[in-house]
Amino acid sequence: MDWESYRTDLEAIKLAVNECERLGVDKEELLIISIYRLYEFYKTEDDRVYLLGALLHLKAYLELGMEYEKNRKIFSLILDNYGVCYQDIFQGAEEIE
Repeated sequence: MDWESYRTDLEAIKLAVNECERLGVDKEELLIISIYRLYEFYKTEDDRVYLLGALLHLKAYLELGMEYEKNRKIFSLILDNYGVCYQDIFQGAEEIE
């Protein structure tokens, strides 16, 4: 997947999340809630645009240094449904089994 074509989106997500944290909202919780909601929309609407949104939020989550393992179950569902693997999301990282 060409992440650079989504770089502006990723940076916007990270900027918004960091601003919310400055206002007192936990950024990890905010991202996880967003990821779950986007995945739920994907499942109910059967529209991959929501799955892409969840994937972009997942990528932002990882780029902000948060742990994959903590939410592995939902992350695996998103990756599997989109047809990508962990390495596609976080290049250079070891595969998580």
